[in-house]
Amino acid sequence: MGWRTYIDTDPSPSKTALCLLALSTVCSGTGPGGEPAYRDGPREAGGVHGPVQRKRLSDVVAEAGQWLLHNHHRWEEFVEDDKDVQGTAWEHMAYALCTQATIRAGASPRDPRLAKAWKLMNDLWDPEAALWNEPGASGKRATIRAAHYTVSAYEEAMQRLARMNLADPASEDANKASAEMVIVHVALGPGRTVLLGTRDSEGRVACDLSERLFDVVKVAYDAPAAGMSTERIAAKLYVAPSSVPKYVQRLNQVVSAAFGGAPARLLLASTVDGASGYRLAGR
Repeated sequence: MGWRTYIDTDPSPSKTALCLLALSTVCSGTGPGGEPAYRDGPREAGGVHGPVQRKRLSDVVAEAGQWLLHNHHRWEEFVEDDKDVQGTAWEHMAYALCTQATIRAGASPRDPRLAKAWKLMNDLWDPEAALWNEPGASGKRATIRAAHYTVSAYEEAMQRLARMNLADPASEDANKASAEMVIVHVALGPGRTVLLGTRDSEGRVACDLSERLFDVVKVAYDAPAAGMSTERIAAKLYVAPSSVPKYVQRLNQVVSAAFGGAPARLLLASTVDGASGYRLAGR
């Protein structure tokens, strides 16, 4: 999102975050009687850098959040310089702004892709000034601007954790034990796309697959909840049983890449009628 400052620059993480927060506020707005103030129906979106699409505003927010997570390396430790208007020197604390936006879009504050941003914010606290510093080549300086961005990120995380009910120590210990993205929702999308939802995320991640890997998913999707034996999967795909684990490994690698590199498995090993096999996650 966000208009590109120059024709040869990539889309801006900070502008994507600002647009996400604005659109999310519209989606969650309420009228005088507490009723939703916005009807979230399909409407035209895009058109500047590609074809116009029909999307719900909530879907745009979710997709923007996933884009930020996938591109976390572009903002997790950086301040973004914005020179849209000549003569201005506006800077966005991208490390905090984008963290806030990804959580607003449904990401867990404990997502491993946010770890570097949280560490940076913790390290920037200045106890003498009782403010947060701004990182920069000229040296750190405590500013109200840095405090505003950082506190906004922390507040967003606190609200999200309250909704996730992670105050339970058992839940915290379980989360620390594994950083894997636990897939709880799987749906077949258009073309060869699979839509995935995780335990700690309200949005859906779209994963584009090759024709062969999509065939693997379809076999598992149509199988019973307990899964299917390796022999039967091989027969459905017309391959040798020894090839099935290789396809499963490749599939899970593609799924992990769709989550920005976080560990994730769409197909899980299982035992079916006494034989080794695989089942679809989320069942």
